[in-house]
Amino acid sequence: MLFDPPPVPASQTVAVRNTRDPSLLWVHAGTAEVRAAQQQYPLSSGQGIWLPAGIPYTLEVGADSVAFPIFPAAGTRAPTLDRPQRIDLPSSWSEWLIYQFARSIGYLRGATSDTSLLDLVAGSHYSTPREADRPFEQVPLPPMPRSLEAVTVGRSLLQRPDDPADTADHARSVNNSVRTLQLQFLQETGLPFVRWRTAVRVAASAALMDAGHTIGQAGRQVGFSTPAGFTRAFHTRTGMTPRQYKQARPAIARRDGNFPGTLGELMLPQLQPQEAPNEASPPPIPAAQTWNRINDFHVLVWVYRGTARVTVGERTRRLRRGDAIWLPAGVRNSVTLSRGALLLPLGSRHGTPETRLPRNLVQRFPDEAELYLLHTFVANYSLVRPRSHDPNGITHSFLKHATRTRARAAEDPAGTTPVYKIIRAVRNDPADRRTLTQWAQVLNADARDLGRAFLATTGQNYVAWRSEVRMTEARRYLEEGLGVAQVSRKLGYAHPSTFTTVFTRAHDMSPREYQRHGWQHTDESLIIR
Repeated sequence: MLFDPPPVPASQTVAVRNTRDPSLLWVHAGTAEVRAAQQQYPLSSGQGIWLPAGIPYTLEVGADSVAFPIFPAAGTRAPTLDRPQRIDLPSSWSEWLIYQFARSIGYLRGATSDTSLLDLVAGSHYSTPREADRPFEQVPLPPMPRSLEAVTVGRSLLQRPDDPADTADHARSVNNSVRTLQLQFLQETGLPFVRWRTAVRVAASAALMDAGHTIGQAGRQVGFSTPAGFTRAFHTRTGMTPRQYKQARPAIARRDGNFPGTLGELMLPQLQPQEAPNEASPPPIPAAQTWNRINDFHVLVWVYRGTARVTVGERTRRLRRGDAIWLPAGVRNSVTLSRGALLLPLGSRHGTPETRLPRNLVQRFPDEAELYLLHTFVANYSLVRPRSHDPNGITHSFLKHATRTRARAAEDPAGTTPVYKIIRAVRNDPADRRTLTQWAQVLNADARDLGRAFLATTGQNYVAWRSEVRMTEARRYLEEGLGVAQVSRKLGYAHPSTFTTVFTRAHDMSPREYQRHGWQHTDESLIIR
């Protein structure tokens, strides 16, 4: 299991302007504030703001918070909204929204014509800054889990939110393992157990303040040990401090000078079954693939939801939720995702195949690292990031742990150095037409030994590997808008028709069809690819 996650730092992006596409800034967890068109838009978990193209804005994301910049209109129609609009987004859309951000980076194969997210935006409840200044509604309870053991624990905490028992104690009380209980809460409510319990405490404290209790009394009665901890948790959950909430909410009328009822009675309206609102459900996240590719950099990817099949060289691994795998530079890799699965890149670093890597490329992140990893995903692939951000931090942690806990890779076998020289040369110039026999002459090596070494290093023979390199570069050039003849010349093909034949055989579509239907990402500068 990998490292203990550090706290999620605050992030920001200043003076951004979408040049072409509208965007949706959505808060997955915690709080954020957007300043646009001379207005301030405070946002909390489950809220977003729609920003038309051409309007400059500044985004500040709080500590222990994650916000995603999403371009749902890339390549499709856009809703007719010509000014910033705050939007309430159903929690059931969270994974679909993360999927939309992942698509905007462009590593998934093919384009999508689905307009469900745009329909949701067009039909959502909008709130203007003036509406947001009205008295706040009661702070809601988090969703209840469904599993019998988790429901039992949840009901116990609703009755006594100040219960000091830790996760292990609660798991033992229902004859469950800690890991199983944590998974039940995370998968069924969208929140880790500790954050779910904190959300219950915040809702209970708000009900006590509504009843006339002081801020200090409310915090102590629900289990917060310090005023600072109570204020921080309340602000993270609601986007406001306890003082701001209490000033905006009128106290419930008292009877005979007494507080009106027990805590359970105060929260009773929220505990009653409510009829589900008539809201659109997200479409299922489709099964997906990446193209076969050979990168000139190492990439760390993480299975956020579902399962994935990852091929590196000639070996295929099956990964499940929480697993991370290192995709080495210079070696062919591809990913196949099951329906509903999300595999997210966490970061990359420049390197060569001879970089010393752990023998076991797969490691596992703990469940409690999820929020930090989502933050890292956004920070490394967009400009929404902390002021002092180290994009190599996550890959450094991964390699440090893997090297410490697993046997280190053996030293490069004697005689393979020529393979790395070939790899570097072809990656620098994919148009290089030298055969392996010619390379053997240049490098003063035996051709058969060189061929065996190349296969052992990359999992492919030289001709197949060079073709994969060229196809990787071809997709990049086509996405940049180059014509078929230009791409053909840059990759060293004798004639455009030859390039078209090779490309079509590899992709089941022609280069021009690929430019229309084979990829999708946004070209807005906020996204980093």
